[in-house]
Amino acid sequence: MSRHTNGHHHHPSFSSSNGQPHHSSSSSVNPFAGQNIGYLRLAVVGDSGVGKTSFARQFTETLPEVLSHDWEPLSPTHSEDDDYKRTDALVEKFSSTMMEIPWDNMDADDEVPARNLVFVDTPGYGSVVDAQANFDMFMSYIGQTFDEKNKRISPFTEVSNNELMRSLVTGVGAHKFIDVCFYLIVHRLKPIDVEYMRLISEKANVVPVICKVDTQSEQEVRDLKVNVLRTLKEQGVSIYTFRIDYDRLIQMAENGQVGGPPFAVSNAYAKPASADANDHIAFKPASNELPLLRKLVLETQITNIRQFTVKKFINWRGKQQHQQQQPSQQQQQPYYQQHQYQQAAR
Repeated sequence: MSRHTNGHHHHPSFSSSNGQPHHSSSSSVNPFAGQNIGYLRLAVVGDSGVGKTSFARQFTETLPEVLSHDWEPLSPTHSEDDDYKRTDALVEKFSSTMMEIPWDNMDADDEVPARNLVFVDTPGYGSVVDAQANFDMFMSYIGQTFDEKNKRISPFTEVSNNELMRSLVTGVGAHKFIDVCFYLIVHRLKPIDVEYMRLISEKANVVPVICKVDTQSEQEVRDLKVNVLRTLKEQGVSIYTFRIDYDRLIQMAENGQVGGPPFAVSNAYAKPASADANDHIAFKPASNELPLLRKLVLETQITNIRQFTVKKFINWRGKQQHQQQQPSQQQQQPYYQQHQYQQAAR
């Protein structure tokens, strides 16, 4: 697998901010579990201040299989303000759940961290005046992974969709596509969220996540889940449903059952809104579904997720070929028209 991303060379050095390598605290980890994850690319998207970076860190840093990573560990003094630190550009953050022999030195005796679990952290759409700039930045990133793969497929050799599926869907996930895009929501689903998820879903498996549930009651989270699902169904947005249909997901949400999106995830260090000991009404926050979500993505559904990702690439490639065969067709419109985007953001 190439060690070059966006033209930059990434050195296989894995250390936290103090220069020491990060290692999992668990000594009883199945050595094959990390290899079973293979190469996987995830992204976290949402409005500014919803806790995207915190979510990405919690997802990886509490994962027993992680041997090392190249980003700073979660601060034990995490505060609400940390969630509002600006992320002005796309940032790829690497973790390793397995070791490999360096590609540039196959005779080397020592293995190095494989950097196989990648999280793409994105700017919030509310962090700039022109929200479309951040939106287009991420869509261009996803589109670039499709373009790069498509260029490596010879235009002089006719390749069937079945052949592409067999070559791209591997047990280790050799492609560089975004396999899962976690879309973070807090308190309410806005029209801009719906449109963002609709367009991302054309190129990646979108999984809506309700975050900061430490500050919301079980009933509030349950109601929000139902609202999110009903809205997405009515709007025809194709999220990754973990092989459960919309009607069943809505029924599960109404009954307080877990196992499907949207998943409720807490912030590790957030305090409940009613933490005052003098409160007479007990505050019961919603349960944290991060362990379940992670198990589904990294174990139970990982093969199906990769298949869906490749299908999206094949569908996109088919549309590209169709457009090339019709040169007189009008130039494709931008991902999202400016006036529509501004209207949805209200």
